Amino acid sequence: MTSFKRLTIGLAAALLLAGVTNGARGQVAGGGLSGFGGESRGLTIIRAHVVCASCTLNEVHKAQPTLHHLYQLTHPQGQVVLQVSTINGATMWETPLSPRFTVRAQDRVFAQLTAEENLTKEMEITALLPNTATLDIATIAITG
Repeated sequence: MTSFKRLTIGLAAALLLAGVTNGARGQVAGGGLSGFGGESRGLTIIRAHVVCASCTLNEVHKAQPTLHHLYQLTHPQGQVVLQVSTINGATMWETPLSPRFTVRAQDRVFAQLTAEENLTKEMEITALLPNTATLDIATIAITG
């Protein structure tokens, strides 16, 4: 994917998410962006690769105990375990998070995570993290 196309997709996703976020701000009790009146972490860029699809975090820990920065993403279409290399350019989020997230994403977007040709490839996930248990994925760009 060309840099221009990736930039265009990223910018479109950011604008889309900004519009959704502003609409959500007026509808949430407590004035925050999450359903619990908390604060959103804003636009989140995750660089990661899929370790396995249709598996659990516990299974990966048992099979490969030396792997770190693992996160399980669960969607109605299935689940994947990611190994995260960076989040917004840093190696970790500022506050500890659960390693398990429920994912809200269009089916075709989540399908990119489980596609066999994308397994183990480096990818960039653009998302919002409105609370510590839910990840709203807008786009996935395969970079590796």
